[in-house]
Amino acid sequence: MFSELIRTIQENDSFVVVSHFRPDGDAIGSTIALGLMLQSLGKKVQMWNNDPAPRRYAFLDGWSDIRPVPSALPDDVQVFICVDTGDIKRIGNAAMDLFSKAPFTINIDHHHTNTRYAGVNVVEGNAAACGCIIHRLIREMGVELTRPMAEALYAAISTDTGSFQYGSTTAEVMRIAAELIEAGVDVGNINRCIYQEVPSTSFIVQREVLNNMVVEENGTISHFSMPAGRKEELGVGPEDTKDLVDIIRVMQGVKVAVIFEELGDGLVRVSLRSKDPQVDVSAIAGMHGGGGHYMASGIRMRGPLAHAREQVLNSIRAVIRSLS
Repeated sequence: MFSELIRTIQENDSFVVVSHFRPDGDAIGSTIALGLMLQSLGKKVQMWNNDPAPRRYAFLDGWSDIRPVPSALPDDVQVFICVDTGDIKRIGNAAMDLFSKAPFTINIDHHHTNTRYAGVNVVEGNAAACGCIIHRLIREMGVELTRPMAEALYAAISTDTGSFQYGSTTAEVMRIAAELIEAGVDVGNINRCIYQEVPSTSFIVQREVLNNMVVEENGTISHFSMPAGRKEELGVGPEDTKDLVDIIRVMQGVKVAVIFEELGDGLVRVSLRSKDPQVDVSAIAGMHGGGGHYMASGIRMRGPLAHAREQVLNSIRAVIRSLS
C-alpha cells in the first residue's frame, strides 16, 4: 500500500491532514511532519483537529497551523489524510462528515486494531509511532528531512515510546532518532519543552489522582476516576488530564493502570496501560468498543461513570485472576 500512498500524493495537489481528538505528541508531530513534507513538494495543505493542539508542542514549526475543523470541505481539497487514528470516529463528527465527502482518503496509522476505514490504508501495527511511518514516507519520496520536520517527528516518536522507555523502542527506532538529531534536533531543548515545562494546573490534577487513586487485586490494578464537573472545581482543563494514567502506572506491583474520566456529554473516557506482557489491554478495550495498542489502549463508552468503571474493571479483574 506504500506505493499507492506515494502515487496518490504525487497525482494530487490539495490535501487535508487530520488526527484524533485530544491529540497527543504522536498525533501533533505526525500531522505537522506530513504537512511540512507535502508543502515541500509544492502541495497545498491544511491541518485540522477537533481539539486545540496542546501548548507543550507550541515550539514546533507548524503548531499554529493546526486549525479547527471547518463547517464545509473546501472545494479544492482532493485528498483527506488521517494520521495516528485507529478508528474514524476518533477524528470527531465534524471531521468525519468532511472525510466522507473527500474524493480520496488515506489512513496512516500504527494501531494494530485499526479498522481500515479509508480508500488507501497504510497501517503498520509494529511501528513504535505513526511518526516512524511518516519518517519512512519522507525517505521513500526522496524529500529532504528539514529541521522542522525532524523536530516534529522526534516529538511524535519520543512521546509514543515514553521518551524511549517502552518495549517498542527498537534498534530501528533509535536509528531514526539518530537521523533526526543529525537533521538538527536539539535533544536537550525539545525534551525540556515537552517534559520539563509542566503547568502548575497539572500538579493540581496529580495531587487529586494521588489522593483518590484505588489499588486492588493485591496491588496489581490501580485506577482513578474523575467525575463530571470535578475539573471545573479544580480549575483545570482537558490538557491537564492527559497522561494521568502514567502517574498510577509506575507503582511497584501494578500490572494494569486505568483512568476513568466522565465527560460532559455523558460519555466516559477510559485510558488503560499494561505493564505485564501477559495482559493485552487492547483486547480488554475491544470488549467495550475501544482499541489501541497491546500495552496502551483507550475507550469512549456510555456512562454513568460508576457503571462504566465496573464494566471495565470486571474485565480487567478476570484477566488478572486468570494469571494466578
